[in-house]
Amino acid sequence: MKVTRMLVLGLLLTIVMTSMAACSGTPTEHQGNDVTVTSPSSSPDPFGKYSEPVTIHLVRTLDPNSKFDDGKSIENNEFIDEIKKQFNIDVKYDWVSSPSDWDQKISLAISSNNLPDAAIVNLTQFKTMQKYDQLADLTDVFNTSGSDMLKNFYNSGGDTLKQLVESDGKMMAIPAPSPKASGMNEMWIRQDWLDKLGLQAPKNLDELKAVAKAFIEQDPDGNGKKDTIGIVGPSKSGVLSGTDGNLYGLDPIFAAHKSFPSYWLKDGSGNVVYGSTQPETKQALQTLAEMYKEGLIDKELLVRDDSLPLILDGKAGIFFGPWWTGYTIADAYKKNPPQDWQAYAYPQADDGNFYAHMSAPASQFLVVNKNFKYPEAALKIINLLIRDEPKWVENGLGKNPGTGGAYPLFTVFDNLNEIEVSHDMLSKYVKGEIDMNAVDFSSHKLLKDDMNAIKKLKKEPLDDYSINNWDLDGGGDLIASNLPRLVSIMVGGRPLATGANIKEVYSLYYGQTNTMTSRWANLQKLEKETFAKIVMGSAPIDSFDEFVDKWNKQGGEKILSEVAEMSQ
Repeated sequence: MKVTRMLVLGLLLTIVMTSMAACSGTPTEHQGNDVTVTSPSSSPDPFGKYSEPVTIHLVRTLDPNSKFDDGKSIENNEFIDEIKKQFNIDVKYDWVSSPSDWDQKISLAISSNNLPDAAIVNLTQFKTMQKYDQLADLTDVFNTSGSDMLKNFYNSGGDTLKQLVESDGKMMAIPAPSPKASGMNEMWIRQDWLDKLGLQAPKNLDELKAVAKAFIEQDPDGNGKKDTIGIVGPSKSGVLSGTDGNLYGLDPIFAAHKSFPSYWLKDGSGNVVYGSTQPETKQALQTLAEMYKEGLIDKELLVRDDSLPLILDGKAGIFFGPWWTGYTIADAYKKNPPQDWQAYAYPQADDGNFYAHMSAPASQFLVVNKNFKYPEAALKIINLLIRDEPKWVENGLGKNPGTGGAYPLFTVFDNLNEIEVSHDMLSKYVKGEIDMNAVDFSSHKLLKDDMNAIKKLKKEPLDDYSINNWDLDGGGDLIASNLPRLVSIMVGGRPLATGANIKEVYSLYYGQTNTMTSRWANLQKLEKETFAKIVMGSAPIDSFDEFVDKWNKQGGEKILSEVAEMSQ
């Protein structure tokens, strides 16, 4: 009886273990009666298809105002179908939140250790997951299943990008590099106003003040009234200086003083300091307060609901923004006559250099749960996105609500130097210096489309990108679909692509320390309120010293020590 009972128990155990292995997806092979049971192939090929369906559980945000075509939804759309057809991957969402609820939802998932199989998160969320040992090591998966284009994007970031995601030789996330030009705020100025008044683009602070004054007093719009504004600033939802493409921010004026608010830097002695508390920032605030008092900066700075109407209504002559500002002011090209906005790496500091604060080389990251058995599935979804997105945009696939609103694990991947390279290639192509057939488009998603469009839209002279030198009348649909991007690249991208006097400044640290979790929001509020009061004249410049003292005592000193340790 004991032998029989043992045989039965052994047979049952074998059956149970085999069933568990099959259900879990662990590769097993049971041979008997000519039947072979296998799990789906892991398929390392970047675009390879699984032999059996693989399900991936995701989470995401969705704008509550997004509208899908009849019968379509976030879980049933053209992109879901494409992924299923290409890879045999079934996408399931554990939850979908509004953008305003995302931080709370993902933080809860982290704290409860209830993560999806994969997600796109920010740097702080990624580092928190890494700290709690929730993430898969993606080193081998990236090497075997990352597409060539994805690898090119990653390599374009160099050591600065690698340091964000690599730990002890392990790659713990796939970063989504963004063009470094996106972190550089430059001066956008009405070239037609300069020409009308016989002025040159202002290269330094003194010239900037003089030109702003002329724009206010010399009637550049020709309506006989003194109703124009020199320099536009941020609206009430904006900031005076940021750490990224801070549209309408006054970052270049700070930088002309070698001041970099919100950046972690090293002083002359090699000590870690916070840019917002340094003497250079006090000097910059003094200058801004004087310019505001003189009326050179919009009096409704930090009060307006939106700064853009001033620009589109033709009432402003100068503002600061990143390369992609050409998209933002696209309606200005439709004016009669069109507004001719040009971009420069000005104002320069007293040493003749333009100091550009640069953002982190990536702000979005693909992370994979360490318990997910098919981490390469997440990379396949990304591979498909970066390979086929240009084609989808051209064909209108998923236009309701669009790629970003419906594609799983969507974020923007690009080369760090994409804007500089695109500017150079397009400049040469439009002048006939290179042939399209000789261009390698394998790591450039939109360059071919840009080349086709610029050939149709650009008029003589071919090296002058003033708005009147584009075919605004015969360009047809390209005016709306392509001109804003081409202006962004050829005008907004020009300073970084061609400038020899640009000094790039990076923060030592872009993450969040332990003390920041509880103190940072209050410290940022203190900083924003103090700076605004000083610039707008409701607080004296010496209140800056009081701010520095409070900042240190209310957690700043502790954070400084943590950043120093983290950035070693």
